[in-house]
Amino acid sequence: MPLTSPKREARYRQLLEAALAIFARDGIDGASVADIAEFAGVAKGSVYLYFDSKEALAGDLVRYLFTYEDDGGQLSEESQPLARIVSFCEMQDKRILDLGPNASVFLHMLGHVGKTADDQLGRGMRQLMAETRYAISVLLQRATNLGLLPPGENTGHAATIVIAVMFGTIQMQLSMPELLTGFHMRVRDTITIVLKGFGAQL
Repeated sequence: MPLTSPKREARYRQLLEAALAIFARDGIDGASVADIAEFAGVAKGSVYLYFDSKEALAGDLVRYLFTYEDDGGQLSEESQPLARIVSFCEMQDKRILDLGPNASVFLHMLGHVGKTADDQLGRGMRQLMAETRYAISVLLQRATNLGLLPPGENTGHAATIVIAVMFGTIQMQLSMPELLTGFHMRVRDTITIVLKGFGAQL
């Protein structure tokens, strides 16, 4: 349903924030619309004025968490494409970790990636990954054109590796922090290592 007023927009965001907290607490599969409504302080039926189902709400939550305004120029014309890749990955890391106690929702979202095609959350996560891969691939190609990467690198494959390292680093920080005792693993560092492995001039 279109958000036709500031009040509707505020309620929409309120429900997404409630879903975030409940999904982090109970897992996406274990959460209920009733729990989300109770947390938001609204009637259960109010949720369905904004979302067709819990799964639709979860799909919107993916976009809410991972979409942000990029004030940079056209990717294909970026003057510092490698720095922009690092900055983008760092932004995703910060966005998730800034969720604090609710950051574990990201782990639940990753668990849906391999589910059936009609799983809206899984579909949303796969779309997110595909769009991210495309953007990074364009930036890697731009870096090649500028002589910042050696020619011959398959930018699509390289972009897939970058995404795997970015999400893997975030997952490690959330799921196994005990392994990081004594040092802080940052996405900026791991992505920089990967790019240098491709022969990038950073």
